[in-house]
Amino acid sequence: MKQKLTLLMVATLLFGVVFSINSGAWSFEKQIPNRIPEDQIVSQPFEGFEKSGTYCEIFNDFNSPDSYYGGFDSGMGFAVFMNPAQCGESPYPFEITDVHFYLYDYPDPNWPVALQVNIRDSNQGDSCSGPQDVLCSEDFSVDSDTAYPYMMTLNLSNPCCVNQPFFLEIVYTEPRDPAHPHPSLLMDPDAYPADTCDNWMLYSDQQYYEWYDIWSPPPPGDAIIRATGYTNDPECGEDTCWYWKADKPEQEPFPAPSGMPDFDQNQAQWIAYCGPTAVANCLWWFNSVPVGMTPPQLIELLAGYFHTNPTWGTYVDTMQMGLDQYFEDYGFELQETTFVEPDFYEMEDSLKVCQDIILLIGFWWSPDGYEWYREGGHFVTMAGVCSESLKIAISDPDNDGAVGGAPGRVRPPGHPVPGQYGPTLHNDPTYVSHDIYDCDLAPAFPSPGNPHWEINYPWPAPGKYTGMNVPNKYRVVTKPAPKDVVYYATEVEFAVMICPKPSNAVEGEEQGALTPKDFELYQNFPNPFNNETLIKFNLRKSAEVTLAIYNILGQKVRTLVKGRMDAGSQVVSWDGKDEKGNDLSSGIYFYQLKVRRIHGTGEVTETKRLVFLK
Repeated sequence: MKQKLTLLMVATLLFGVVFSINSGAWSFEKQIPNRIPEDQIVSQPFEGFEKSGTYCEIFNDFNSPDSYYGGFDSGMGFAVFMNPAQCGESPYPFEITDVHFYLYDYPDPNWPVALQVNIRDSNQGDSCSGPQDVLCSEDFSVDSDTAYPYMMTLNLSNPCCVNQPFFLEIVYTEPRDPAHPHPSLLMDPDAYPADTCDNWMLYSDQQYYEWYDIWSPPPPGDAIIRATGYTNDPECGEDTCWYWKADKPEQEPFPAPSGMPDFDQNQAQWIAYCGPTAVANCLWWFNSVPVGMTPPQLIELLAGYFHTNPTWGTYVDTMQMGLDQYFEDYGFELQETTFVEPDFYEMEDSLKVCQDIILLIGFWWSPDGYEWYREGGHFVTMAGVCSESLKIAISDPDNDGAVGGAPGRVRPPGHPVPGQYGPTLHNDPTYVSHDIYDCDLAPAFPSPGNPHWEINYPWPAPGKYTGMNVPNKYRVVTKPAPKDVVYYATEVEFAVMICPKPSNAVEGEEQGALTPKDFELYQNFPNPFNNETLIKFNLRKSAEVTLAIYNILGQKVRTLVKGRMDAGSQVVSWDGKDEKGNDLSSGIYFYQLKVRRIHGTGEVTETKRLVFLK
């Protein structure tokens, strides 16, 4: 969970950390760099590959070997910050295929040397936070014939894909023999300035220290460590933990060539239209749009179905009902399901099996970290997910963070930068900014929105979403945030999932397969009701049947029928009570009939809506 602290508090924390590192955390004396003898210095350009339009080299050094440190032991190494933006404005996803460095063969080294190459994440592209989680790792054994003056090239057997700046780390993995020390990585001669944060050392206490703090002045220059690979690799998603919604360039008449579209709510006075816009992304991707419609027309149409209001935005329940009606009116074979306090891993799994997911993120604030209030909320569309690093990528109707240089992937190459395009550019689904955010599944101070899933989403401008997109359950705790907010959290409160209806056929049964034609579910009567309502259905074959009632949050509140039933007409009553006989509150409920063929596999489901008024 993010904490928004006052300037004084931030300064106190930062200076406290710096003081503790410089005064008490050292388990070693500052180092003095060793110089390569002048007659051994060989300056040569790096020519390990042929550059092409998409193949690129990332580096921080000047390729002038000058200094080394001869005290490397097992578990020690370097990590160098790498920014693929060197390859162009929109390099992501970037596929790392090779790493390059020098090993200095000073007297009597120990060969071969065992090394580990790690690709480590950065904290939202911030180099000064130091190396983060390992994204990819591979072990190598290096022979003496690759020593300086030759630059070593190690090919990754499994190329690693990244969607933001990263750290390239070289670690020694075998204990040091004092009589035969490890060969050393080399540095260039330019004195490394303080606090640039590009170079980090993994020391023997398994802690990272910023380069400048290791050495007695003047420190050596940058470590000569480089990465090469491909920009905008269309296959990158297959090589890492990242899953992205598929590109659909040939889909007619509504192509999605860059994966999940990224339509913009900030056009035609649509400030409150994040809900319809987030849903429009999904429907376009599913090719489920009325013929001839443009994205703005689709968003306007959905705003009508959802009863979106320019003051308070969209309610989750009206989005559900609007989607059900939209699918019925236009005959699209889709259905929606809504989850309250959704689970990160469940959403990851669902996204991978062709579900499209709209998330409602709530902005919560607290004066003390214990009492929480809801400022407002915002709808976004999931575009990708990586469970290994707990990150999600979103199509954000409001912000285009990745285009502005924040973590994410920007398509296509040559996408204009902010200030050079208006909100209508992304009406062309070719243009997307899929913004990547860290997730926290164990927040230190969980708010009531979802104690199990927060995302590191930037706190919106003051008042921008105040009182907007508020579910009924949070209406009583919604209030504007004061200017001196101390703690805040962005909670993933609801997920509205859109997916194709299940296949009517039942696998494995050629004869006598159960289909929707074999049963009928009728609208309950009366509807609305305040005492008792009757639910009628008709079976043309004997079957295993379940009839249950669900609330607006998708939670089962009553099972009315469960078991084998013979063919024929059936009528079941419901009195508005739950399983324990307690009266339920007035509102919208759903009754769902699941029918399974006896001794068969698979099932067919149909759901209808009813209204209970006390």
